[in-house]
Amino acid sequence: MNVILQNQILAVIALESTSVGGGAPIFFASDREELEQLSFLLEKILDGMAHQLNPDTMIIVRH
Repeated sequence: MNVILQNQILAVIALESTSVGGGAPIFFASDREELEQLSFLLEKILDGMAHQLNPDTMIIVRH
């Protein structure tokens, strides 16, 4: 049986731990370059799309 999540936040990538929370997996980056690298890597692994919420926070979403 295949289960496919749609319209879900699959992951959150942030620079500061105090700016995010919730039920999705959260990854913390040490700088903006690492934030982008993690976002694009997770985008490919999770088969989702990366969206920038603000300069310090990205989410991976499956539409």
